[in-house]
Amino acid sequence: MPAKVLLILFAGPEMLCKLQHAFVFARDVAARGGEARIVFEGNAPNWLPELANPEHKLAGMFKRVVGEGLVDGVCKGCAMMHGVVDTAEELGLPLLDAAYGHVSLVPYMENGYEVVTL
Repeated sequence: MPAKVLLILFAGPEMLCKLQHAFVFARDVAARGGEARIVFEGNAPNWLPELANPEHKLAGMFKRVVGEGLVDGVCKGCAMMHGVVDTAEELGLPLLDAAYGHVSLVPYMENGYEVVTL
């Protein structure tokens, strides 16, 4: 049974392990025939300037998950609050704002995604 999982990453740079695991979990689900999506929400948009730096230890993995279509986007309200809207746009990540300026879970849930927060 292929899974459908939305990984909402709330943790920012204080929690490197959560970022890494979001990438690993999404790639694992996709590799097994499921669907996985990652959304940067809360404090997580603070990762974007770090991940834009090719010297960051997870920059390569970030580029891979983006290239594999596993990153759906970034919460627009949170990106604005953290001052990283330009970085999200430079990285080609959609700004999601369908729920009062934040990511809406409804479309994911309507499409059978299980929501997991990190």
